[in-house]
Amino acid sequence: MSSPVDRAASPLAWRMCKMLAAMLVLPALLVGCTASGTGQGPGERRSELAAAPVRVLGLAQHHVNIALGSYHWGVGDAAEIATAAATRVSQACSGDRPAVTWLGHSSAIIYIGGRCLLTDPVLEPKPSTISPLPQRLVDMPIRVDDLPEIDAVVLSHGDYDHLHLPTMTALARRFPKLEVLVPPGVAGFVQQAGSVRIIRPRLGAPMQFQGLTITAERAHHETRRNLTALKSGDAFSWVITDGRKKILFIGDTGYGPAFRQIGRSHGPVDLVLVPIGAYEPRELVADMHVNPEEAVRIAREVGARLAIGIHWGTFKLSPERPSDTVHRFRHAGREMGVKARVLPIGGTVAVP
Repeated sequence: MSSPVDRAASPLAWRMCKMLAAMLVLPALLVGCTASGTGQGPGERRSELAAAPVRVLGLAQHHVNIALGSYHWGVGDAAEIATAAATRVSQACSGDRPAVTWLGHSSAIIYIGGRCLLTDPVLEPKPSTISPLPQRLVDMPIRVDDLPEIDAVVLSHGDYDHLHLPTMTALARRFPKLEVLVPPGVAGFVQQAGSVRIIRPRLGAPMQFQGLTITAERAHHETRRNLTALKSGDAFSWVITDGRKKILFIGDTGYGPAFRQIGRSHGPVDLVLVPIGAYEPRELVADMHVNPEEAVRIAREVGARLAIGIHWGTFKLSPERPSDTVHRFRHAGREMGVKARVLPIGGTVAVP
């Protein structure tokens, strides 16, 4: 049994360990932050960004703040958790209509065409040195064991807060025949999780998959799964249809012309899962994370009948208040004529 002194010292020791870890990765972040390219064309979203030397230092501090969990101390607001969330999730693929269930951040269950798809799963609480996560704003009430039978996992990209190896390992153990759809540069990370079948669709080429048609399209983002923060893979948006309903899943993105092209090629869509959070500090991350108004603009460009905001209120990733994020998203929806909603964790909405 630990002594009172040991217990009192533990928080300080833990804080010192985190500070040491941040100091160790800071030089790598300084190198990585100078890397060019965000999946966007030249000049896109550059007007909001700080000048290169300032942005390098700013991004380094931003990543240290994330590593230390500095954002949102004392704020208190976060995504809500639905009543009986685990029970609701276990029944997410049992209805007679296509539906979407939000699991927090960019994790969701898409039920369409009788298939149960899981996006960017980050569910298990087990810490991992090779698959670290930011600190949570809200405890995760859902585990892999709570999920319904999953037919496939769809990954937008391979960043740590979207591809979580402890969760993928638990999925591979529970669903031995699991299939995982990935963008280029992500398969190697998924293979570390165990025996799953990895599928690498070609960009822009419709693929027949378990009775669905799935098309990988661009996102204005990249995979940077390394301490140098250099690009290690791509990021995709995913268009999923059963021939009657059509869903667009965007796990993470900046704003850019990819979505006008998706609208021309695939629109209108019935429902879009669109990221709305982690958009501050704007002068540092405008090219990689949309703000709520840009998220609604994307929904309008793809002709979405319903936009569900994701990538918010789950992790301490940025300094904006989650309640402000939701307010801006809903307000922008009203201003632009887009039906914009958020769900509680474990909440389900029917595809219109």
